Amino acid sequence: MAQDEHLYDELCLSVYNTNRYFHRLYGRVLEQYDLSYLQYMSLLIIHQRGALKMMDIGADLELSSNTLTPVVDKLVQKNWIVKVKSTKDKRVKVLAMADDKQRLFQKILAEVDEIRNVLLQRSGRPLADVLQENQALNSVLQSMLIEKEEK
Repeated sequence: MAQDEHLYDELCLSVYNTNRYFHRLYGRVLEQYDLSYLQYMSLLIIHQRGALKMMDIGADLELSSNTLTPVVDKLVQKNWIVKVKSTKDKRVKVLAMADDKQRLFQKILAEVDEIRNVLLQRSGRPLADVLQENQALNSVLQSMLIEKEEK
């Protein structure tokens, strides 16, 4: 059993380090645009899905509004996103990427694509396989968290 415990600790450390490495790699791209990784991910969701309410971005990122609000506020200050009236309900404000930032964001996406392409080439594994394995692990971890919360 001691061997299994050791391997489990190695898995936890490996996942933790993977997260750190991704942040550092992306940080090399994002720092030149004065963006944090979380700001980038928020912009990416808006880019992919269009104008959204903050709670929708939070749901995609699995973050509470307490965590996301300062991120969004900073993006508004930096003129990356604007608050506009929803086309579905004029009383509601949604977040959209500023028109003048669209081209710059495309440049960021191209730089991030380079990172992804090199990573996949060097790993020798298809992205779908890596993603499927990671999602399976996340799914198990999420179910364990839910079980713990229900007790």
